[in-house]
Amino acid sequence: MKSKVLKDFDTNDRIVVLNPADGDPRDPTTQLAQVSVAQKRLLVNVVFSEALVEKGMVGFPPALAKQLGVKSKKPVSIAPRNRPQSYDIIKKKYDHKPWTNDDIRCILDDIYNENLTDLEMAAFTLAIQYENLTMEETENLTKGFAYHGTQLTFNEPVYDKHSVGGIAGNKVSLVIVPIVAAAGLLIPKTSSRAITSPSGTADTMEVLADVSFSAEEIQEIAPKTRGMIVWGGHLNLAPVDSKIISRIERPLGLDPESIIIASILSKKLATGVKHLVLDMPTGPGTKLETRAKGTSLAHKFVEIGRRVGIEVECALTYADQPVGHAIGPALEAREALETLMGKGPRSVHEKSVELAGILLEMARLAPKREGSRLADEILRSGKALEKMKEIIEAQSGNPNIKPEDIEVGQYTAEVRAYADGYISHISNTAIKKIARELGCPVNKKAGMVLLHKAGEFVTKDTPLLRIFATKESHLERALSVANNSQMYKLEGMVIERISAAPID
Repeated sequence: MKSKVLKDFDTNDRIVVLNPADGDPRDPTTQLAQVSVAQKRLLVNVVFSEALVEKGMVGFPPALAKQLGVKSKKPVSIAPRNRPQSYDIIKKKYDHKPWTNDDIRCILDDIYNENLTDLEMAAFTLAIQYENLTMEETENLTKGFAYHGTQLTFNEPVYDKHSVGGIAGNKVSLVIVPIVAAAGLLIPKTSSRAITSPSGTADTMEVLADVSFSAEEIQEIAPKTRGMIVWGGHLNLAPVDSKIISRIERPLGLDPESIIIASILSKKLATGVKHLVLDMPTGPGTKLETRAKGTSLAHKFVEIGRRVGIEVECALTYADQPVGHAIGPALEAREALETLMGKGPRSVHEKSVELAGILLEMARLAPKREGSRLADEILRSGKALEKMKEIIEAQSGNPNIKPEDIEVGQYTAEVRAYADGYISHISNTAIKKIARELGCPVNKKAGMVLLHKAGEFVTKDTPLLRIFATKESHLERALSVANNSQMYKLEGMVIERISAAPID
């Protein structure tokens, strides 16, 4: 059959159009097909139209045509899709039966080869969400995720720091990487963009330098600089996991524990990491609401890491409020540079040296419990700042950039205290909602600065929060959310009164 690009058929859905003469619209088996163009193959939905395509033609929306490299009047093959064996394997879990290593590999191969629909992928993800995987199954899932996609190799031990996320303002990777690299360890950090938070590490680093590099470029640059901060999405690491995240987890709001573990550790396997410190923010409004939940997940990370050959040390970190004061890519990049210059907030400094110190201990550069002291010395000496300048330059940024050089949104407003009192709580959830209205993290100049943190006493009308926006409409929406979300909770020294009934 011949292809035809339907320039006026504007959709991002995976749909192709056939003439009714080439198939029976009433037959369910014709409504899902495997289309092949050159070396590319994709599962698509089929619709029929006499008006859009002639007999013997396959019509492609422009977006799908671009994805497959389709040009009009070029050969294309299309065949009805037979349900793959992996679908029956997925259903085993609904009968509370275990998946073998071969079962998991079959499912992941079919996802990689586009043999499963999004509904079938959702069935797989939901099975894991509601039927906890065993340690053996999670180990096999981790190895299976790492099997497909790019593999980085280095001729020396690789160190890394990662966060499970869930807390705003967590820009510490931009401080940790240069500390560890300045100590001589290799830390080519692959980072994610934000999914639900105001800024991911890659979003923040992109304010300072390029973050999109090929595997070959990283393997050439990193050993020279000892450190990099790059976007993992450009590398095609664990692509099956990326498909599950983008097409199932994010739209449905799912976050199965076994996939969290396999997602993080598979990418570390693919980048050659041997020693990993895992930041696990724990507190209200985060993924780990309680310390018990954080501790349980940490033990599983450590064990699965051991099974796949990665030394993992987990650090449950304070997350009752954001780290530092800045929220949003540009503002967080400013604060990270200020910390490297010895001027940043105490919380950013302390968290950075504590986590960097764990990696220095893993490398036997410092005794147990002494790593943070060495990391602190490296940071205070200016060696980490010089190393960060080297990394920025290697990633095509300006090594001499100063915090004040970084542009932020020109429209500003403040949220003020509604009464006198102590700040007893700052809502991470509210911060994420405000940031979403500002367009973070795509809009890098937008964000906010917390002028006061929990534990401080403020008087009525004291500015608590300063918002930065690039559009007035964004500022108005963000301000409305801030004023109606109880982002700050103010209390007196008496939290609650409990009284007995009057005694006659």
